[in-house]
Amino acid sequence: MLSRTTSQFELHGYSVADRADHAAGKPVFNLAVGLGIVGEVICLQPSNQLPKIRHMSNQKFYLLSGSLALENKPFHSQIANIIKAKYADCDGYVGYKMTTLGRASDDDVPSFLIVTKQHGIVLVDVVEDHLCNISNTESGEYWKYDQGDLQLSRSLVVEIYEEEIQSRLRNSFSLYDRKTKKIRTPIRSSIVLCRNDRTNIETHQSASQEYESSLLALSELEQWLDALEKNYNCSDEELGKICALLEGTFIYEQKPSATVEDSKLETINDYIQQSLKTTFKQDESQRFASMQLPNGPQRIRGLAGTGKTVVLSLKAAITHKRLPDFKILYLFNTQSLYQNVQSLISKYYTLEAKKPPDFENTLQVFHAWGGRQKPGLYSTLCSIYGLTPMTLADARGHRDALEFIYKDLLAKVGPQIKPIYDLVLIDEAQDFPKEVFEVVFKLTKGVGAQKRIVWAYDEFQSLKDTEIKGPSELFGKAQNGAPNLDDSVLEGKYAGDIPKDFVLPSCYRTPRPVLMTAHGVALGLYSSRQNEMFYYPSEWQAIGYKVNEPKTVSINSGDRVEIERPDENSKNLLESLMRSNNKTPLNLIQVERCADNVAQLHFLSTKVHQLINKENVAPEEIIIVNLSAGANKESMLEIQRTLNQIGVKSVIPGYVESADVFKPKGFITLTTPFRAKGNEANVVFVINASNVSGDFTLRTRNAFFVAVTRSRGWCYISGFGTGIEKLNAEIELIKKDFPIFKFTCPDPSVIKSGKTYLNKSDKELNKIQELMELLDKDPDLRELLLARAKEN
Repeated sequence: MLSRTTSQFELHGYSVADRADHAAGKPVFNLAVGLGIVGEVICLQPSNQLPKIRHMSNQKFYLLSGSLALENKPFHSQIANIIKAKYADCDGYVGYKMTTLGRASDDDVPSFLIVTKQHGIVLVDVVEDHLCNISNTESGEYWKYDQGDLQLSRSLVVEIYEEEIQSRLRNSFSLYDRKTKKIRTPIRSSIVLCRNDRTNIETHQSASQEYESSLLALSELEQWLDALEKNYNCSDEELGKICALLEGTFIYEQKPSATVEDSKLETINDYIQQSLKTTFKQDESQRFASMQLPNGPQRIRGLAGTGKTVVLSLKAAITHKRLPDFKILYLFNTQSLYQNVQSLISKYYTLEAKKPPDFENTLQVFHAWGGRQKPGLYSTLCSIYGLTPMTLADARGHRDALEFIYKDLLAKVGPQIKPIYDLVLIDEAQDFPKEVFEVVFKLTKGVGAQKRIVWAYDEFQSLKDTEIKGPSELFGKAQNGAPNLDDSVLEGKYAGDIPKDFVLPSCYRTPRPVLMTAHGVALGLYSSRQNEMFYYPSEWQAIGYKVNEPKTVSINSGDRVEIERPDENSKNLLESLMRSNNKTPLNLIQVERCADNVAQLHFLSTKVHQLINKENVAPEEIIIVNLSAGANKESMLEIQRTLNQIGVKSVIPGYVESADVFKPKGFITLTTPFRAKGNEANVVFVINASNVSGDFTLRTRNAFFVAVTRSRGWCYISGFGTGIEKLNAEIELIKKDFPIFKFTCPDPSVIKSGKTYLNKSDKELNKIQELMELLDKDPDLRELLLARAKEN
């Protein structure tokens, strides 16, 4: 839920005006009604500031300050400001101790790494102590400062770092000339001796072994930066490659299974493999989120496929290397994520630290529940505090099993839970009840707003709730009844310009036609009953859309709305590949209307056989998601038997195989929306989608969104009966307007009333759904009940 804070008003396009300069009572009626402001004397004025939920896409050059603000180094802060000012019109960033390139510690890394399209790579190392002597020995050059012992020459440190940069850049054909054996990207470096003047520096330079780095006085830095040639001018793609290589994220690049030329794209697999031939590189928002450690709580919003898990895994790996004594918890809900998260962390950490991460002691990757085979947070806490952990059978019948077991845990040992973690990272936070957050609060070291808890979520993927809850609702209450964390902890930024609350707006996984279909259906934009709505342009902007109409500060009930998803916010290349080869991108999503379940299974087996044998799609790159509310082991085995008849092997995680078995080589994965979360595949089948359009409880539309957004390529939707006809009609309307949504804004009270279903148990929801379907089939009965309701 949203709190009425200064930054909350900024989210809606207003700033709080100074009462001394502005008369109270500005015309902000719609905003006041929307936020429920009654009896509060607050003066607002329109503002062009960024929304509270922040993304960085409008910046050209920015600072990644890391731990700079916490280290109390005034010269470093001063130089950071000088660099920001000098490079303000460039495209790129400057990072403080941002990437170690495999060096053992931050002491072996130059202070600032600058990467821009215009200059290439510039290193600026900062020495705050007075250099009083340079001595050369057989083992190398050493510097003596006024305070302290001899230390390895900073010139040598910078030179070794430059060599590592060159080694990384040699991995790219476009950045390294193999004929001349030279790096095409210019690399320049300087060392700023903040307490030495020019005369003194010249004396030291004559004693030095004359490494290539320039030794500068602080007063000379600006002139040196001005003198650097500004004629590199690489492309955006090359800048991305440089950043990926320096940051180490190239390790996440997905290697295509075959080399495919652009002119020879014939099969579905050809198109998908070509679309995967991209360097993994972080965008600004991902970089801000992953490569900086906040000094307190931080919230990250991101749609499916925006890289939330990669961001959190990077943050875990980077913190684990830089602060080896930190105890870190990575918490998630989908059991099949175990291997994925550990792999993401291990790839980066092993590259940079030259050893595997310590998953046993200092970096624990836990499922929220856990069990005998693999420990989770709940099972581990039960072991620590001498409790017998409950099983899924014990929680059966309750609306939310996690809520039930964590509420029981808090009731039994809540006051005894001691803080043990320095950093907690929560993935899939939309799936967790507030009791999990309350336990995390108790487990995290620090006091109140100093606790380093980072949670990432996508409210669209919640299968239980669609409300955004603030910290005051999530993290429990103190003994005096006040929230353990107030909503204000997410306002503004931490020292060093580190955001507390922002969005990852760009989708890298799902092609735009598929993503917009998932959004349009999940929101009910083209149905008779819309499920969710954003009433301010900044909220649409936060999830990657722009509002074309209405051109007002807020969107009101009855307004005709037109929103568009720009190309730049959808990074999957399939759409452009298809257009350039005269293919229709809207065919990435297809609906099959079947007569009955037998026909649906026939369609499924026929299409799977075609994909594997004619389109060369690997079986492990096909996921079948069963949307049926009654999905059980037998219904999943029925699908498996159908695939067996055509000679295709499959696994059913959680029903037959272990829940964390997902996409084994040579096997199709059969799953449900709950178990599919956090995973992806080149081709996704969403079967038994007949109940989506008639869903009165929001659950099935949200499940549909989760299922469809697992796809990074094609998505086939199937079902039977009138329900699939209605869903197909919605999807056809979405395709007709693509890449725009056109709809009438619903009344907020109607949207709110629909969400009352979310507080009910599954049993209650099933009964309500049955009743609604009965009324839908009997118009006379529906009219009779409506008439009686009006009378009462």
